[in-house]
Amino acid sequence: MKNLKNAILILFCSVLAATTFTSCLSDDNNDNNNNVITLTGAQRTQTLQALAGDYSGYLYFYNTTKKDSVEVDWKVSASDSTLTSFSFPISFLQNYVATNSAIKDAVTNAGSQTLIGAVNTYAQASTTYWNQNYYFYLLTPANKTLNFTYNGKACQITFADYMANSSYGYIYPQIQYYNKKSSINFVIKSVKVGDDQIDVNTVFQAVGSK
Repeated sequence: MKNLKNAILILFCSVLAATTFTSCLSDDNNDNNNNVITLTGAQRTQTLQALAGDYSGYLYFYNTTKKDSVEVDWKVSASDSTLTSFSFPISFLQNYVATNSAIKDAVTNAGSQTLIGAVNTYAQASTTYWNQNYYFYLLTPANKTLNFTYNGKACQITFADYMANSSYGYIYPQIQYYNKKSSINFVIKSVKVGDDQIDVNTVFQAVGSK
């Protein structure tokens, strides 16, 4: 499992490089104060309006030791600052819960689920990114969970606020947007089916475009 998590992070960074997104850069505060601006309410609204729309793309993961992906669609509404995926794939998680047959069966066969989350803008931005219309947001799934039922059992996927990694520092559930393309980090903490639970503690990334 440790090797699988390391492989995910390698894939995570390679996807970012291919799409010009830079979440794998550690937050080391290299920017000096002159390169940071405090956003007005109107500017924060501007970033939400830029992000708003319907997206189609792929969610990336590792299938054993091989890179893989699954299609995913989502929409962002600026009016209520929400992200919604009406068919969020969960079957890929079978690769991370294989040691528990009940949980693997549920995520493999329950089908896609509805995921709703709040999109929050940041109060500050890098001047360099801002001048290029390159925006950042924080995604918080509702109650930090995705709940569904399978074979009469309550099931729950739990999301974390961040994941610490010795190589990349902290990775957050961040959304990035640039030129009608967006990436989303999903930090999945655990999967629970009935009384059984397995920790996942892995970051997955979706990349899509309008």
